[in-house]
Amino acid sequence: MIIDSYSHGYYGKYLDQLVEAGGDFLKQTLDRIRHILQKKPSLVDISLRMKLLDKYGIDRQLLTTIHTMDCNLFPGDQAGQLVIAKAVNEHMARITEDSKGRLLAAGNVPLADFEKGGRQEMDRAIQTLGLKAVMINSNFNGKPIDLPEFEPFWAHAAQMNVPVYIHPNHPAGTTDRSYEDQYGLIHNFGWPYETVLALARLVFSGIMERYPTLKVVSHHLGGGMIPFFMGRTNESYSPEEQQKCFGRVLPRPLEEYFSRFYYDTAVGGSAPAVRCAYEVFGADRIIFATDFPLGPGTGEDRLAQYPEVIRSLGLSEAETRAIFSGNARRVIHLDS
Repeated sequence: MIIDSYSHGYYGKYLDQLVEAGGDFLKQTLDRIRHILQKKPSLVDISLRMKLLDKYGIDRQLLTTIHTMDCNLFPGDQAGQLVIAKAVNEHMARITEDSKGRLLAAGNVPLADFEKGGRQEMDRAIQTLGLKAVMINSNFNGKPIDLPEFEPFWAHAAQMNVPVYIHPNHPAGTTDRSYEDQYGLIHNFGWPYETVLALARLVFSGIMERYPTLKVVSHHLGGGMIPFFMGRTNESYSPEEQQKCFGRVLPRPLEEYFSRFYYDTAVGGSAPAVRCAYEVFGADRIIFATDFPLGPGTGEDRLAQYPEVIRSLGLSEAETRAIFSGNARRVIHLDS
């Protein structure tokens, strides 16, 4: 069995209602979606998507919205964020319903003032609507995800045993470094770095220590940099340096915290990159993903090629099975 654990999509028949619920904020995102549908109709066409999964031997898929739809980016108040979250969650639930459970979905909840409706909406999204995860961005218009004001969200996610999917977002001030905004550098190099910053802050802020059952799924192999720079990280953050940098020393080795994240394989079809993560963190922390239908052309190349990347690693049958499906089943609680 192959479970594609990180892809993007929408329920096409419900897009107009999303605009009505989200106003100008969602209209901007959905205008962009409609613009790219000529090349990627499977972004909203559930029937076409399932035909492509059949064609390339993908059994199930978990869908998230495109990151710009995160309600936490909404420039208004928490009440407006909550309205958007509810609309998005109901929309994503229709994907699972229409696909008869083959396509799974992640929802969205407002993290600010979490006790004023966010907790209730998270419960509804998971327990009533049947969503399998919550997706958030690596930053919210420049606000890092580990701020104390967001702590109730992380506590509840750990208590519910609900995985939190992190997607990279642009840094807040691209004009601060104009040389990063040219040539598409933010997307290719800046996004992975944003993921690294978000994960590192979850470790260094103590969130991963305080909530040992917390499940976090990171996109693009954790930005690719975390496994590659694990040795450098251990050197840079010795106990003495931890005390100097953030005023205390984490009680466990840093690698223990970073090895608790799950790292997806949507990293451009690079077997050496996946092998690096495997060598550092082992097969039990890697989950198969394609980022479909984003990528070149229709995105089909990723469905065709990414499974072969995993097979080319020459891992044991048990390890290959864990990456393809076993880890995902454990993370998103799939019984069948």
